Amino acid sequence: MTNGQKITFTGEGDQAPGIIPGDVVIVIEEKEHPRFKRKGADLFYQASIELLTALAGGKFAIEHLDGRALVVTINPGEVIKPGETKCIPLHGMPM
Repeated sequence: MTNGQKITFTGEGDQAPGIIPGDVVIVIEEKEHPRFKRKGADLFYQASIELLTALAGGKFAIEHLDGRALVVTINPGEVIKPGETKCIPLHGMPM
């Protein structure tokens, strides 16, 4: 869901005999996360990695939103340059 998006539950407000119930409207307020940034349906995490890992490959772990360790693998021959983005499929926002 995005910031400002509304969810309406029609007729679910105060309910009593002889009264037409109102709607319950929930407005989403998105707050910043200390480690992850959101761009649309994508999550971004900025990690500092060792030079040897960036040039020759290796693994490092980041703590995901649900607390589990997400292991990121840089394959041998896959050089990571400064400022480059590496995509980890299926570990962003659920769609």
